[in-house]
Amino acid sequence: YINFIIFLIYFITEIIYIKLVPIKPFSDMFFITEIALSDFKNEIQYLQHYPNNLPISIIFNLIFRITQYDVIHIKIFNIICNMATIYFAYKIYENIYKKKNNIVILLGICSISTFLYVNNAYNDIIFTALTTIILYLVTKEKQSKIDIFIISILVFLQFIVRPVGIILIIAVCMYYLLKNKNIKNIVILLSIFLICNIMYSQLEKEIIPKSDEIQQYPIWSFIQMGINEKEFGFQDGSHSTEWTFGDVKNRIQELGPQRLLKLLCKKQYWLWTEGTYQVERYAFGTGAPEQFSYTTTVTNMIYDVDNSKARKALEYLMKGQYFVLIVLSLIDLIIKDKDETIKNKKDILLYTIIGFFCFYTIWEIKSRYIYCLYPIFLILSTQGIEKIINLLKKKGEQNGKI
Repeated sequence: YINFIIFLIYFITEIIYIKLVPIKPFSDMFFITEIALSDFKNEIQYLQHYPNNLPISIIFNLIFRITQYDVIHIKIFNIICNMATIYFAYKIYENIYKKKNNIVILLGICSISTFLYVNNAYNDIIFTALTTIILYLVTKEKQSKIDIFIISILVFLQFIVRPVGIILIIAVCMYYLLKNKNIKNIVILLSIFLICNIMYSQLEKEIIPKSDEIQQYPIWSFIQMGINEKEFGFQDGSHSTEWTFGDVKNRIQELGPQRLLKLLCKKQYWLWTEGTYQVERYAFGTGAPEQFSYTTTVTNMIYDVDNSKARKALEYLMKGQYFVLIVLSLIDLIIKDKDETIKNKKDILLYTIIGFFCFYTIWEIKSRYIYCLYPIFLILSTQGIEKIINLLKKKGEQNGKI
């Protein structure tokens, strides 16, 4: 009942927030919501460049059809996904450590960056919820055939929502292979995943115009941006349908080992220490009052990127929270678990983190791209707190004996 009341208060507070800060979708979010609002009649050419955003457009369109054609319903859906993420992170902790710990929920509810992020009508929050549910099902003590089927479907859904979901697919397969020694589960998962992908590819061909397929950005365009020295892997405006493997190879040769290593280190440092998932941009806009559907006292306080004291204060708070989570997570990883079962189950969380680290070594980056890892940090940091408490208790007992 206590957790129910906490989530209810959280939901009501989030509703108040999205009403007070009615940001309009912009950038990719504008095109996706416009496509969904128009029932795939307007801005459809956007999907020729970014076919990977078709699934989230379909999901948003379904939400509009079920509710009303208003972007606020996407944000309410984000709130529900956020609560699901926090709840299933709590359940993953229970799966791994065989005990309940409300600190997971407390840390999740108090996270300012994830609270504010619901204003972003995009795919990050639903992807994070799907990822967390998959990890919950995979870490269950006993998995039924229905569980494996659900995992397979969810793996497919999170992959089409964001193709970077291939990292979690690899992590799950590694876990089944190395820890569970269960080849059968891998075969079932990959078979269902492939069948669903074949069916989805036919749907994609029906919706996206066929004549301009060449307009789709190749993977080399994202990698080319990922190794640009000027913006250390951040978007530099060089996206092109004409980039090839040869161009990427030439840039690597041009940089040389030393400059390339320096670039990759700087890139990873920024990605993992930015600390806010760039939530100010996606929650509050880029500095124009007209980005809001209507003005409120809160929008007047936060729209100015350079001079808003509220934005600056929130930035410091979010960075502080993120830093604490990372430090506590590192403490958990440094102080090894004695129980072999705990270590085995926790490995899938580590596989996922390592997978994202490796992927974004070469790919174009934004700090919001690792937003989906925050439930893992909630779990690790909670156990970090537990280990600190246990160490202090032991030290206290030793001092008592002395």
